[in-house]
Amino acid sequence: MSRRTGRLPSLGEQTLLLCCLIGAAQMTWGTIVPALPLYVDRFGATALVLGPIIAAFGFGRVLANIPAGILLRWWRPRPYLWAVSLLLVVVTGLTGLAPDAESLIAARVAAGVLGGAAITIGFAILVAGAPPARRGRVMATVTAVQMSAGAIGSFLGGLVLTWFPLEVVFLVASVPLALVLAWDALRPAASYWLPLGRTATPSSADPAGPTISSPAPSGSAGLGLGAIVIALALSSFATFFARFGGEQGLVPVAAYAGGLTPLTLGVALAASTLLSLAALPVVGALIDRGYRLAVLVPGVLASAAALLIFPVADGPWLFALAIVLYGLATSVAGIVPTVLMSEAVPTRQSGLVVGITRTAGDIGAVAGPLVALAVYDSDGLWPAILVIVALLLLANLSLARLLRRRPN
Repeated sequence: MSRRTGRLPSLGEQTLLLCCLIGAAQMTWGTIVPALPLYVDRFGATALVLGPIIAAFGFGRVLANIPAGILLRWWRPRPYLWAVSLLLVVVTGLTGLAPDAESLIAARVAAGVLGGAAITIGFAILVAGAPPARRGRVMATVTAVQMSAGAIGSFLGGLVLTWFPLEVVFLVASVPLALVLAWDALRPAASYWLPLGRTATPSSADPAGPTISSPAPSGSAGLGLGAIVIALALSSFATFFARFGGEQGLVPVAAYAGGLTPLTLGVALAASTLLSLAALPVVGALIDRGYRLAVLVPGVLASAAALLIFPVADGPWLFALAIVLYGLATSVAGIVPTVLMSEAVPTRQSGLVVGITRTAGDIGAVAGPLVALAVYDSDGLWPAILVIVALLLLANLSLARLLRRRPN
């Protein structure tokens, strides 16, 4: 409860707070991305050591996602997420003091476990607690906050490295999460801090106060929870496979070969982010009005079409246009799976389902660059692009079929 006014913050502020908590947790690793390669010189190692340093974080996330979600069945969300987040702040701040590569890798695994757990817990709470009439806008908000956090994090890390020693980047990376926790301490997101499967009433608004049972969300009847989870996991795997194998792998390779420079590539990616941020509120409102398929199908098809431009593009402007179209389309389509999860998954199962889908996504993030770039090296750009396009279309086909069968 707000201690100054005696009243709770608005539900909009509470939603924004939880979205910012997720974004700030993401910034703990996004901000240090520019710093990690510098440890190769510091430790006097070869570039090969950078692979384990980067992979260690992803390994920790894979370990944490599902257990972190399952524990939400028994642990109260607020102290659970607070404990994980505070540990993440401490571990992130101390990582810069690692004396050797082995210590740094161990710290990155720990940060991966805590960071993966924080994001899984935060998303599960948001999925379970989003108001039914505003699910699309809530998921659009968290998507926008994550995109902004990713962009700000990388910029902030580079800025800090320009003027300060390497260790300072890790301290700075932990500050946004600490500030959001202070925000929640003063103006708690009480409507989201209730045990999963329960909801607040005006008489139980205090996060420590009583709760009442709420009905399970509608939408899963007749579809089978297993089919929904499989479809969501496949979509998550394909999305991250395409993001890391395509957007962060093949796209820069093809763009540089087509005449883009690092600066113009950065401008194209920034333009894609800005357009996506502008479109997300409109898309969220459309989803809340029932236009699930009308958002998902064009978004996926536009993503595939944008990827198919790269092998035939004959100039930097066409490459830049394809990058902008791809980023915008994937951002738009990516909101629908989380809305379906919020509607169709029983609240007590949301932690487990979020953990499963995030684990599938993390596996896709590892497999995407390995597979796509291996195909590119052996067979060229066309086959590598077609692998990603085929996976995107097939994975989202099952999701689209579920949406067609699901009652509004």
